[in-house]
Amino acid sequence: MARERANRKSQWESFCKKGIQDAVVRVLSADGTKGLTMERVAREAGVAKGTLYVYFKDKKQLLHSVKEESMAPMRRELFEILDGDLPPLEKLRRFVVRHLSYFDEHREFFRVLLWDRQLAETNLRRQQSDPFRTYVEKIAAVLREGASAKAFRPLEPVKVAAVLIEADIAMIAQRLLTDTPGSVEEDARMLTDLIMNGLSLKRTGPARRT
Repeated sequence: MARERANRKSQWESFCKKGIQDAVVRVLSADGTKGLTMERVAREAGVAKGTLYVYFKDKKQLLHSVKEESMAPMRRELFEILDGDLPPLEKLRRFVVRHLSYFDEHREFFRVLLWDRQLAETNLRRQQSDPFRTYVEKIAAVLREGASAKAFRPLEPVKVAAVLIEADIAMIAQRLLTDTPGSVEEDARMLTDLIMNGLSLKRTGPARRT
């Protein structure tokens, strides 16, 4: 009986938190963070204001929770790609395609988060986060796999992985900034080609000494 009550309580709390998070998304999409207050979210979610404070101590924690919940499905998909059995180059290509397309699918919500200064993170804070480090480790493993198969140059995999992720994030920002972002596949192809082959039309060797 006690376990059944505990399960019901857990289910209710999950349902309640989901309703609150959905309410935050609706308020953000309509009015941005300037219109987001604990009172407004409670009213939108149909719960007492005090209920919000049971789960979230303030607006900042509430926004962080919503952002993390919104990112969680994407992370699972990206990790599955990186941990899969595809060839290394195809893993990277699919990683970039899915990363870009996920933000397209939730465009209005992430546009609010991206451009609101209250939520803007510096590069250093992002790079110190657990999700970022996990991405780096998994992509670095793919790069090592590609180097072992003689498909990639044997550069420092951790540094290259960090560069790839930052380039991907920069591309997402540009796509969110414009109202007509264009093809995900084309942008993913451009990004992976840039990382893999650089800007030069032809590869040049080391400069000769005179």
